[in-house]
Amino acid sequence: MKKTPGERATSDVILPMQDPYMTQITDGRKNYEFRKYCLKPSVKRIWFYRTAPHSSITHVCETKPARTRKPGDRPLDEDGLGNAEFNSKHKDWGGYDFAYEMVTVYELKQPITLKEMKDKHGSKSAPRGLVYLPRSISAIVNWKQQRLPPTAKAQKKDIFRNREYGDWISVGKLI
Repeated sequence: MKKTPGERATSDVILPMQDPYMTQITDGRKNYEFRKYCLKPSVKRIWFYRTAPHSSITHVCETKPARTRKPGDRPLDEDGLGNAEFNSKHKDWGGYDFAYEMVTVYELKQPITLKEMKDKHGSKSAPRGLVYLPRSISAIVNWKQQRLPPTAKAQKKDIFRNREYGDWISVGKLI
């Protein structure tokens, strides 16, 4: 029996992501996600729906409010793919005016397939753009209990305080 779309979480969104870009996020080379639109300030997490052949939600990332490139805005540190192009308003980046930092990257222990999204969580089709996360997903998936994969960037650090979320995160000894 298919579920009808239920209540949506305002703190969590689903964004579709193609494989090469998801890999760049998970290995730490890409530390910002660039979009042409501004997410609501209430958004704290981005759940990534990996497009075919995966066709499932595979990762969730904590994020912060959008960074912009308006006059007077502080530029991004140029330590990730696309950051320099964002700062310089490179011609290929026209319209990509919002940068979302990937504060932490969690890999779901059990990816949520498109079939599950349709059968259990009321999705009609694969996400093709921004979709707010159904509360039925956040009710069964505790994002903090997912895998925190090692990244090149994380391995350089020992323990740091995530001030926005108030958590101590150990990245030196990942499980």
